[in-house]
Amino acid sequence: MAVKQTIAAGGFPAAPSGRGDHSIAEVWREVRLRLRGEYGEALYSAEIARLRVREDGPGAVAILAPSAFSRAWAEDHIGARMRALWTAADPEQRRVRIAAEGAVRTMPESVSLMADAPAQARRSGERFTFDTFMVGTSNELAAAAARAVAGAAPSPFNLVCFYGDYGVGKTHLLNAIAHAVELGDRRKALYLTAEEFLSGFVTAMRNGDTISFKETVRRVDVLLVDDVHFIAGKTKTEDEFLHTVAALISADRQVVLAARDAPAQLGVVDERLRSLLRGGFACELRRPDLDLRRKVLDCKIAQARCHYPKLEVPEQVRDYLAARITANARELEGVLNNILGRTAMLGAPVTMEAVETVLRDLSIAGERRVTVDDIQRAVAKRYGVSVPDLVSKRRTQSVVRPRHVAMYLAKTLTTRSLPDIGRRFGGRDHSTVIHAVRKVTALIEAGDAIKDDVERLSRDIQG
Repeated sequence: MAVKQTIAAGGFPAAPSGRGDHSIAEVWREVRLRLRGEYGEALYSAEIARLRVREDGPGAVAILAPSAFSRAWAEDHIGARMRALWTAADPEQRRVRIAAEGAVRTMPESVSLMADAPAQARRSGERFTFDTFMVGTSNELAAAAARAVAGAAPSPFNLVCFYGDYGVGKTHLLNAIAHAVELGDRRKALYLTAEEFLSGFVTAMRNGDTISFKETVRRVDVLLVDDVHFIAGKTKTEDEFLHTVAALISADRQVVLAARDAPAQLGVVDERLRSLLRGGFACELRRPDLDLRRKVLDCKIAQARCHYPKLEVPEQVRDYLAARITANARELEGVLNNILGRTAMLGAPVTMEAVETVLRDLSIAGERRVTVDDIQRAVAKRYGVSVPDLVSKRRTQSVVRPRHVAMYLAKTLTTRSLPDIGRRFGGRDHSTVIHAVRKVTALIEAGDAIKDDVERLSRDIQG
């Protein structure tokens, strides 16, 4: 079905051609008006006014952002509210998705919720690739397995399941595989969430057209399904999913899954599906450590410069955020987005004061600010030395190592300058602090046991 009309940024139809198009324009105008009132003039002018809307096949519209970064911002910050407002204003109840410019094409109705992620820059554009997937000890096996799957036909594993907590990078890896597959060879990849698989299957059954659904998901070379735990317990969907996975494996094609839990813990009812899933290669992604969080943060800041060319984030702020936000990379990115929304978007500098204000507003900041004294006491207790030892001139190994750790934590967990930290460690020069930070960083990267000490101390000190 040809695209009929695009709505201009001001909310008015570029070329009205019929009742349906006018309806889209009217709904979009009402949605934008509500968003403007709810989010304020500054945010509206900077982000929302840049969005457009376009018909996206029967019963669907696509809201278009000017770039992949803008699309990601809109999805994260106003996506749910925008869809709710559209549903309330649209008498035809069209489905809404958010896409980057150039990423829209119409799809068969029975599978209209499905789209080839890399071919359409569907969910992530160029954001979720192997180049932007930061690797550390918590995910290095998963990253290696994903590259093996993407780079080999046939792959060493017909069925791979990545599992782990929310925000640890499973979706990123699935999109990276799909992106690499379609760039690297003639294979066809299809990325779906479990919800999309379920919705597509239910729609096909209602329309009496399950054959089209089966052909869509089984004709690909690489099928990637995210959030598989949502399928568990839904008997009919489990059955269709079983046959889909089995058909692809028997044809020597690739299936890649992502779930919150390991295959043996998914709660699948169908014993056949349970057995099939357990026969694949299961690979866990764990929460990122301090070093990996800093890598992720640096990558996200580099991506943000596409949107804010003059963006500067001081090293002190980066270290502080990487040490403070410990849950997962998604939360770290969310905090960064909020910081940029209140600074760079308004042309203001990213300062420690601005960061602490955002953290307080998000209820992330601790009850009190971490001090160098707190760190010295915690480190001394951990290593069985005294605080006077840490600030003394003693250079025995039993004192130097905890002193270096304490200086490293003072640099990453507090807002103190290097000279100030040096003064608090017996009047040492700032270059001594730099040396300590570099030494501990190198040991962490080398896999030394000091990394566990730093992680545990960071958690203890921050409560």
